[in-house]
Amino acid sequence: MDLAAEGVLKQILKKARSAMMGGIPILYIKTDSDILIQKIVEEKESPLVVLLNGESSGKYYKRPLFERREEEQVQALKDHREPNVFPAEDCLNYVRDNYPTSRTMGAMTVPVIWTYKMWNQQEESRRKIYQELERYVLAHEDRNHENYMILQSSIVILYGSEVFLSPLLANYTEVIDVGYPDEEEIRSILLMETGADPKLTENKSYLSALCTNFMGFSEEEIVLTLQKIQATTSLEEADTVEKIIAERKAQKMEGGILEECEKDGDIGGMEGFKAWLMNQKQALKNSNDYKREVGTLPPKGVLLCGIPGCGKSEAAKFAARQLDLPLLKMDIGSLMDKYQGVSEQRMRDALKLAESMSPCVLFIDELEKGFSGAGGSDGDDGSGAFKRMFGYMLGWMQSNKKPCFLFATANNIGALPKEFFRSGRFDALYAVYLPTEEECVKIFQSSMMRARHTIAGAKRIQEDEVELFEPGCMDEKLLQRIIQKTLAADPNHPRIAIGSDIQKVVNVALRNLKGRGAITPRLWEEELIRAINESSLYGDGTENLDSIAVSYCRMLRKAFTPTADRVLFQNTDYHPEHLDAYSRLRQKNAAMMREDERKAWEKDLEENALLCCNRTFSSAYDQAVYQILKKRINDIAPMVEQQERNLMIRR
Repeated sequence: MDLAAEGVLKQILKKARSAMMGGIPILYIKTDSDILIQKIVEEKESPLVVLLNGESSGKYYKRPLFERREEEQVQALKDHREPNVFPAEDCLNYVRDNYPTSRTMGAMTVPVIWTYKMWNQQEESRRKIYQELERYVLAHEDRNHENYMILQSSIVILYGSEVFLSPLLANYTEVIDVGYPDEEEIRSILLMETGADPKLTENKSYLSALCTNFMGFSEEEIVLTLQKIQATTSLEEADTVEKIIAERKAQKMEGGILEECEKDGDIGGMEGFKAWLMNQKQALKNSNDYKREVGTLPPKGVLLCGIPGCGKSEAAKFAARQLDLPLLKMDIGSLMDKYQGVSEQRMRDALKLAESMSPCVLFIDELEKGFSGAGGSDGDDGSGAFKRMFGYMLGWMQSNKKPCFLFATANNIGALPKEFFRSGRFDALYAVYLPTEEECVKIFQSSMMRARHTIAGAKRIQEDEVELFEPGCMDEKLLQRIIQKTLAADPNHPRIAIGSDIQKVVNVALRNLKGRGAITPRLWEEELIRAINESSLYGDGTENLDSIAVSYCRMLRKAFTPTADRVLFQNTDYHPEHLDAYSRLRQKNAAMMREDERKAWEKDLEENALLCCNRTFSSAYDQAVYQILKKRINDIAPMVEQQERNLMIRR
């Protein structure tokens, strides 16, 4: 056995021995590697065959093979070979022992090992396999069976990356996860396979970086990737080595339970969130050193909630790029399966893969769509499997110690189970509000720079060589003037834009100016104004305004941290304790009041409103949006508060 792989094999053998001593008749080893199974079965210290060791006080007991001293008896058992009775899909180049079927169990003379690779067969084929295995289990548990003691000493080894078991077999099977080599094991593999190359032994930082890049690789994958590196380049070519490893990682992710995404995102504004994010970089990139020096675990993750189209998904790509980590996306819906236990197993596999690929960013977009209703009572929506997936996810979020940074987004936090907001699940909860004028300007600039970046990538040139805009097109005053002429033209009815609206109008303007050469500031201003005036914006619809108000209410009442320092409303502005008094005041009929009574009533209404702040802004756009949103929030807040209270009571 290779010393480098000793850690993984020892873990498997230890779990197998424990299961065997407990009388478990079937082991399910979660791997597709035939080579690993061959090593496990042939390993001289393998406990996968348990022999009767005689009789003590009239009771039989059993011991692992490696504890026996009768070498001849051990060798005789190893030499016992009979043909495999199952189909040829089991293609391991190792002569397996005969699995005792219902026809052969009575003729057994010695304990046996049988190995079978569980492919993703059709349901009919899988049912036949289940029937044979269930006969074995029933015979194994039948004390009156003629070969009961021999069967007690035999073992069935199933293996495959996905677990396929019938309900009966699940009760008699020990599922053993095959872990990935840790940093120390990877270091041993690298030094062994390279012959302790001085390029690695003398450059500890480079060796450490290689170990990090190989996280999530099995021993076989590490060896094969190293062989490719040594055949095509030198370890001194760090960029080429990293590219080969990245290609191998991409190949591993294809068709898998996680998707590796491009890290090409950029966001305008969100300065508070950006500053917080950069403070997490060292703790994630160098988690082991950070743990030794500071004594804390790496950051767990962040939840961004808020208005749709304001850059939450782009923020995930931006975060991965700034942290210089791979971005892995998990789609909760794609993990669901009709077979019992498969959905939960896929969730465990996805999180295990994410841990093995750490340090990384694990991205779950629109979290509420994946887990809406999962935290409710049994009568609420959600199957048993769905709720078990949710429970496993929560447990992992609480106990994960690897530098696997969970980046989750949500549009409707009212649909999220309250368990997500408990301390220890996320390091930070951020609210993404409507962009202020200052942030709108930055989003315009970011969208324009993205266009330049896209052209540079398509033409394979440097960005400073792209002649798309003349100087002045990105000037703050020009963009502010555009906002005032379009979005804030009517102070009583401002047009509210979100980040995706701004990206859209920039794209429209660029398409309209195709073939004009370098765009001048004057031409750009005219075309942007035309594009905004001819486009529908998110805030134009009454229903969307109500949706914005509801979202603000929920984020303010949960005291989420704003992603920017300058926002229209602060958490301290929201006063749900005024709900009862405000509701009573709103029920009064102002038409029947005298003038002095009506003025007193309006004053009381203002003072008891849930949002009772009064602010002024230097920007006409911000002031107009503030006024219209303040009224909307006060109108809709009593209904939201009552709904949240009723939901809390039901829970």
